[in-house]
Amino acid sequence: MLANTTSPIPPEAFVSTETFIVHTSKSEYLGQSIHNLTGYPVIPIIYKKFQDGESYYRINIPERTSLVGRNVVIVSSIVDDMELLEVVRIGGELSELGTKRRIFVIPYLMYSTMERAVKPGEVVTCKSTVRMLCGIPSSGLGNLFMLMDLHTSGIIHYFEGTVQAMELYAEPVLEATIAQNIDFNEPCIFGSADLGRPLWVETFANKFNVGMAFIRKSRSFEDTHVVGEPIGDVKGKHVIIYDDMTRTAGTLIKACNAYLDNGAKKVTAVLTHLCLIDEVVIQSVIDSRLDKVIATNTSVRTQLPKIQNSKKFIICDVSPVFANQIKACLSHI
Repeated sequence: MLANTTSPIPPEAFVSTETFIVHTSKSEYLGQSIHNLTGYPVIPIIYKKFQDGESYYRINIPERTSLVGRNVVIVSSIVDDMELLEVVRIGGELSELGTKRRIFVIPYLMYSTMERAVKPGEVVTCKSTVRMLCGIPSSGLGNLFMLMDLHTSGIIHYFEGTVQAMELYAEPVLEATIAQNIDFNEPCIFGSADLGRPLWVETFANKFNVGMAFIRKSRSFEDTHVVGEPIGDVKGKHVIIYDDMTRTAGTLIKACNAYLDNGAKKVTAVLTHLCLIDEVVIQSVIDSRLDKVIATNTSVRTQLPKIQNSKKFIICDVSPVFANQIKACLSHI
């Protein structure tokens, strides 16, 4: 199988262009969006999958020296191990090609909920993943990793050695989308799906000058369930749940039901990372009592037709946040 979705860049472009973009196979939508905002050309990557499962990659440049002294932005929503391996392999080759600066745009980082060990022998998979990223050769001015709304703030400190890492925030994009799609002339209140995001719930509540409500959740390895009544008065109000991510939507739907069962008028979910694992889960959200789901496009799964074609979902683009930060960083080189 050969994948090459972008036309090759003319050789003369490498003479006059300082910064280029490459993207992994699943993250073309983000790479193209950042290209539209920055004007940086996209270098196509040729992929080939052999019958024995091995992968072939080629950064489609005309000469071995085409990228010497150039900056490259590598865009990848790391939703699975294959995307992770692509980032490591492509990033390593870009360093070997003599690039000056490599900026890795990673809006979604898989394994971010596995950031600590609870039982003896548990692998802290998030840290192992970050170690792989930190192992990418760091020639020239080095590697810079841009991430977004990490599950815990400590993850950014897993990045060690000569690399740089920064956490960006989807807050301005989400705030604008909330303001466009929710009528705050009616009684509204921001809520949580559990007690894990109280500060972010407070941030949004303060921004829109409304109150807060919370749900207490108990968790086991086999199941997650919502217990108890909401903390806060939700009767007759539009509850806006904020959570950083959802994958199976179980907690989110149960929290929605708890708010509605305690008198809420309707419930909207606001999420940074919408990472619904399959179409069955997507359908469960569509069929749920949630009025709508506002989320960013950090995960490639937001591009699935079942989400794109559903009126339940409102997907907003975080590319401007990354594009602005990329331009700010490169302006100082």
